Amino acid sequence: MREGPIPAAELKDAEFGFAQPEWFDTALGRLRQGPLFLAGRPGTGRRTVALNLLRASCGADAPLRALDGVTELDRWKPADASARGYLMDGLFPARPLSQAVLMHVRDLLRKARAHMVIVLPDDAALLRRLQRDLHIDPVMCVPPPPSEVFDSRFEAVVPDRADRDRLLAALSLHHDLAELLVPGLTPAESAELVTAVVAADGDPEVLGDLGLRLSYRAEQEVPELIRSLHEDPDSLALLLAASVYEGLDQRVVRDEADRLAKLAGDRFTAVLPGADTDGAARADRPNPEFVFRRSLTERLHAVRAVRQEREISADGTYTHSVEAVAFVRHRQAEAVLRHVWREYGQLSELLVEWLRDVPHSAGLDGAAGRTLGKAASWMGGRNALGHLGELAASERATSRAIAANALSVAAEDPVLVAEVRYRLGRWSTARDHCLRETVAHACGAEFGLARPDLALSLLHTLFLGSQSRDAEEHGVRAAVDTAALSLFRAGNEEKVFGRLLEWLDDDRCDQERVLSLFTGMLWFPQWFIWNLTRWTLGAQALVELVGRALNEEGSFAGACAGLLRWAEAGRWDEEQSQAVEKLFTALSRSMGPGELRLFVEMDRMGAEGWPGLAVARHALYRWRKGEYRRAA
Repeated sequence: MREGPIPAAELKDAEFGFAQPEWFDTALGRLRQGPLFLAGRPGTGRRTVALNLLRASCGADAPLRALDGVTELDRWKPADASARGYLMDGLFPARPLSQAVLMHVRDLLRKARAHMVIVLPDDAALLRRLQRDLHIDPVMCVPPPPSEVFDSRFEAVVPDRADRDRLLAALSLHHDLAELLVPGLTPAESAELVTAVVAADGDPEVLGDLGLRLSYRAEQEVPELIRSLHEDPDSLALLLAASVYEGLDQRVVRDEADRLAKLAGDRFTAVLPGADTDGAARADRPNPEFVFRRSLTERLHAVRAVRQEREISADGTYTHSVEAVAFVRHRQAEAVLRHVWREYGQLSELLVEWLRDVPHSAGLDGAAGRTLGKAASWMGGRNALGHLGELAASERATSRAIAANALSVAAEDPVLVAEVRYRLGRWSTARDHCLRETVAHACGAEFGLARPDLALSLLHTLFLGSQSRDAEEHGVRAAVDTAALSLFRAGNEEKVFGRLLEWLDDDRCDQERVLSLFTGMLWFPQWFIWNLTRWTLGAQALVELVGRALNEEGSFAGACAGLLRWAEAGRWDEEQSQAVEKLFTALSRSMGPGELRLFVEMDRMGAEGWPGLAVARHALYRWRKGEYRRAA
């Protein structure tokens, strides 16, 4: 389910013992003006604050509903007329929020007399996008000090002042509350301390060493616990088994620990007994396969690097957590790589072999390509790009992507840029489809984006050379289409559109392929909309090209879907609405088979408020009366 009611029990839990942060009233005022964007790190209490904001703005007993982060807000409508508040968990990364969609949501909430809070991760790129494109400053969820959270929760759990004093007096016999409430404690951890104090009911024996029992203290002590067991493989196995099966019978834990120890073999043994091949005793030696040999924190410290705070990244289709590794000193990474490449020849060969075989699904081709591209500058010489030629001809798609990225980086060197251009030009006419696919990737990467005219010229050559339907050419065709679309989206719309018109006039080009490539660009309509509303020369050429795409069987589906999408989104964007009206009016004048099929689909799928719907229905009415046939 993408939407559903928020349970009353969750609302009650959120309200119970809630400590208002100092920015609560400011956020409440902004919530009453429209959707509130609330951002913060995990553990800062974003959802709890969001629920309390909705209760404060909608009423304590108002029905509230939750929306999943994959909800497409441009298609969303309130499903329950009684609901007064909505809590949305994130934004769908593949469908960035636009000004038109935001206005549409505001209008829906105003008509429904409802409010909405959208909870976001503390992702710098996402927040910058909201500020730049939508002029929105999300409210950052900074929790109150741990002492305030503790006091508020404690008072809710123990309403009687005398009882609270009694419990705190028992705690103060062996603990300093201020030391337990360390800065940086999350609201959940402060609440955990309240639970522990109340559960002890003033009994010093039950309280014991409270600091040892709190979860946030346990994490600090785990590294030392593991180090203390390095010489005891059986205990290491028992520690892991008990961690997995805590709460189960001791025989289950013991049996699972034994099974784990057997499976691990020597990997839980820190030191192996030494022996010569003839069996003579030798000094013990460290076990290289010991899984607890060195922690990541220790290894990072050794190379002067740190693991940064966990952040939520919205790159790709799904959000995921990232704990980036960063060197303490700025640009140390480049200094290390440059040094080893210049000073240690055999090591550089090993690094090339390692980088060219990075896993396909790991998304590492960008970083590997940057390193190999810079290496070309570091190595210099006549054959500085030799290692990239091998990658470009590789049968591995990931290797070809690495080569394209590396060539883009190498071209930043004024000494190498001429050689990069020469190689790409030569490869664009090569018989080897792998080399030609690499050229297409480079045209869609930084190299092509910085030189759109050259990139489009190379893409034309590749387009002509990949027109056969052989399976080997499929990758080249796909890479050419992707590169052309990347150039179009990077601000080169007029140049790309002009080249498409030239390709359509070139008898050597497959017309159906060009039209299919054009229909992919309809999904990014900003430039087309701008031209249509001003009815430029580009708009007139666009109408002709749309008509050709609609009347070719191979491109009709893509063109029809793109135009219907324009009409649907035009409900909330005045400029796009005008553009669709003008385009559909122009298409209705010719009324070929493709235009007729488009208008039939528009009549079937269109809803109230869609621009162009009235034009389509009137054109269909005239066609059924035979007016178009008489005019023909």
